[in-house]
Amino acid sequence: KSTATPLRVQKPDPVVGNLPKGPDKIPPFELDDTDEDDYESWEDAYGPYAADAIKAHRKEKELGLNDESFDRIEADMRWADFMTAQHGSTEARVAERRALAMGTWDEKDRKDFKKDLDAFVEEQRIAEMELDDDDVEVPEENRNKDEEDQGEDPNRLAHGEWGETVVQIDRVQKVQRGGTSVRYRCLMIGGNSNGCAGFGVGKAATPNEATEAASRMCRRNIFFVDRYNGHGLTRDLGGRHNSCKVMLRATEPARGLKGHPLMREVLIFFGITDCSCKSWGNRNPFNVVRATFKALATHESLDDISMKRGKRLLNLERIQ
Repeated sequence: KSTATPLRVQKPDPVVGNLPKGPDKIPPFELDDTDEDDYESWEDAYGPYAADAIKAHRKEKELGLNDESFDRIEADMRWADFMTAQHGSTEARVAERRALAMGTWDEKDRKDFKKDLDAFVEEQRIAEMELDDDDVEVPEENRNKDEEDQGEDPNRLAHGEWGETVVQIDRVQKVQRGGTSVRYRCLMIGGNSNGCAGFGVGKAATPNEATEAASRMCRRNIFFVDRYNGHGLTRDLGGRHNSCKVMLRATEPARGLKGHPLMREVLIFFGITDCSCKSWGNRNPFNVVRATFKALATHESLDDISMKRGKRLLNLERIQ
């Protein structure tokens, strides 16, 4: 049995409804004598502060915080462990449950409190992420440009006018336990004819969907080539994929493109107009395209070569 001194609260006058003044008119009463069923009327009868005091006293009595055997130091050390626990751990969850149990009256009150707390945290998080219109000033010319560019593909804006070509569409099938599944595979190449191009492979249930998937892959899988004088290569390039080998030879200006038709198509999308190309081995379209892009990925401009050698690049035409 608890020997702690019970909390005493001034009992209001039943006629007036407020606490009567004067020490001889305040009849003290025990909080333990209050009826639990009249909790909703505590605030009306005694006021909000007295109702909170009654609630706290009842909660401490329920949790055993007023017993003589209760160790305050041990409880503080346990709360310190809870506060330093990792988020999502068992200790953190126990601390959350105990905090809700001490701060709320019943299960309904706990759910309402947690719901309001989560809503407040989410509101503050969104408020920190958003910026007011007055914080960022957008110039008038940029604002008009953004309005004009709405609805266009961002890849077209970044890499210029983009063009694409479907190389091949195959009907593929896979035998599974439930039967044979038929799908379509599309190989596509694209570029802007200004040193930027890419290729993509897409699979889907229909040819149109496979083409769309390949187009998206082509715009993401892009390569950049710094062309020599805007139309050629600085040196010979070689690439290999599986058993297919390709060779790209640098030629003099105005010679044009010679060699494999698919390799010439890839070079046109890069904007390379002077090159001689040849392929060996298994020359299916997938191997040829991948080997050609691997060869172009090893291309280096004159500036890159001079920086690697630690030499200064001089223009002989200027010296003469």
